[in-house]
Amino acid sequence: MGSRHLLSLMLCAVLPLASAAGLSQTSAFLPADQAFASDVWSEADGHTVAWTIAPGYYLYGHALAFEIDGQAVAADVPPGTPYHDAHFGEVSIYRDQLFVTLPAGSDGTELVIHYQGCADAGLCYPPQQRRYPLP
Repeated sequence: MGSRHLLSLMLCAVLPLASAAGLSQTSAFLPADQAFASDVWSEADGHTVAWTIAPGYYLYGHALAFEIDGQAVAADVPPGTPYHDAHFGEVSIYRDQLFVTLPAGSDGTELVIHYQGCADAGLCYPPQQRRYPLP
């Protein structure tokens, strides 16, 4: 068997493995709704938006926005952790958990939350939004 033929056979055997390894790395990232699980509850003093942020992931503070029935709503967002981002420069981020309060009087039928985050391993998700019916 010639060395060219042997090299071709080796490449045919190795390339599918390399390709499969690349696929498994891509699928190792969580879907956005699992990396940044959110929930909303309402009380007499307003609405609370809570995120549980998976280990190795973070949310951008500048990407947080809230709407009720299509109108922007001011929110009480705690200070984040300073972070230098290669694309956005100096930003605030949140890890582990984040609780945001929308004040009383923020009434309506639907809350839309906007957010964006990244994985430490290098994947940044496109901006996300979730809709929640309000009581």
